[in-house]
Amino acid sequence: MKEFKDRNLQKASFVNEDLSSSHFSNCDLRGADFTGANLSGAEFSNIKTGVTPLNTYLVFFAAIIVSALSGYIAMVAGTTAQRMLTSDDIYMRISGMITLVIAIGTLIVYYWKGGTSVFRMFLIPALIIAAIIGTTAYFTGLGTGKGMLYLGIVLILLVLMFIVGTVARATAGMLSSVLFLIVALSGGLFSRTVGGGFGTVIMAISCALISKKALRGAPGFENLRKFAFYITSKFGTSFRQCDMRNTDFSQLKTIHNADFSNTDTTSVQWGDCRKINCIDSKQENRPILERVAESSNVL
Repeated sequence: MKEFKDRNLQKASFVNEDLSSSHFSNCDLRGADFTGANLSGAEFSNIKTGVTPLNTYLVFFAAIIVSALSGYIAMVAGTTAQRMLTSDDIYMRISGMITLVIAIGTLIVYYWKGGTSVFRMFLIPALIIAAIIGTTAYFTGLGTGKGMLYLGIVLILLVLMFIVGTVARATAGMLSSVLFLIVALSGGLFSRTVGGGFGTVIMAISCALISKKALRGAPGFENLRKFAFYITSKFGTSFRQCDMRNTDFSQLKTIHNADFSNTDTTSVQWGDCRKINCIDSKQENRPILERVAESSNVL
């Protein structure tokens, strides 16, 4: 038996160690690796698990950059679409209507059916249509093709934003809500038109709703969810392949971003402990999707 109390054990390695009946009281275990360890009878009370603060900030910082870029492009696309819809040229107005239908349709299909369906049913056909319309407009002199170009960029960035938003929500938790504000504000600050500001707000709300739905385990979002939880398995607290007979987590309120892949957790004493963004072997390595009440009520 080993005693670990009030210690900062971030990124500590306990791979294949015998830690049976050990006590980890008030320890910071974010990023710690217990892979293959014997944790039978071990007690984990008042511990911290999950991704280390540094890695969380790095993910969040990268997400901020993508979010700001997405917001700016959404503003440009929204402004362009508005100008197309209000143009005196009938062909420009038709292009604007097509742009609006494709963009809205992509959001609806993605939210309704998930990423796999939207790629097959909507995104790829939409990009092809946009390329054809844009090329035709440019070479026939009916337009510049910029509207379709912006539409294609927005659709690609939209999917990227869904991925980034979901990863940020899985790692940064409540902090990730800031991302969706950044999307709206970054476009709104540069926009001088209603269309530009409206476009960024729609993107922000869509990203928030879709990332939330993905982490809840909705059908059709498997790939997006797997990518987000890759962060958990890579940078969170690892309990993979551990002996966890009678391991005690009953004194904890929550366990964040922990990986229990290939670990038998049937005899673990969970008490009222909630698992948030964790991976569990009993579900064939699918993530445990329990969410605390506070986070489930936030976009």
